[in-house]
Amino acid sequence: MSAGRAALALLAALGLWTAPAAGHEERLLVGRVETIDPARRLMVVSKADGERRRLEVNPETEVIACRTRAGLTVVRAGELVRVKYLEKPGNATEAQSILLLGGLDGRAR
Repeated sequence: MSAGRAALALLAALGLWTAPAAGHEERLLVGRVETIDPARRLMVVSKADGERRRLEVNPETEVIACRTRAGLTVVRAGELVRVKYLEKPGNATEAQSILLLGGLDGRAR
C-alpha cells in the first residue's frame, strides 16, 4: 500500500470514528428547578428569562451539594441550580451533573 493510500485510509477512519460525537454538545444552564420526578426521569428548570428546559435525569446524574456528592433526592423544586447537560440531536436532553447553588431564599448551601 502506498503512503498516499495509507494516509487516505487513516483520514477516512478518523472521520468515521469522530462523526457520531460531532452532534453532541455539552452546555450549561443556570436556573430554578420547577419540578423533579426521578421516577419519570424528568427535571424541568426555568431560567430567569422565562425559558424552560426539560432534562432527563437518572441515578448516574451527578448531584453536588455542599461540596459533596449527593443523590437526586436532595434536589427540590425552587432550588437554584447549575446543570451541565448533553444535547443530542433527535434525543432527550440528558443532565450530566447538577450543582445546587441555593434554596428558595437564595442562600447558598
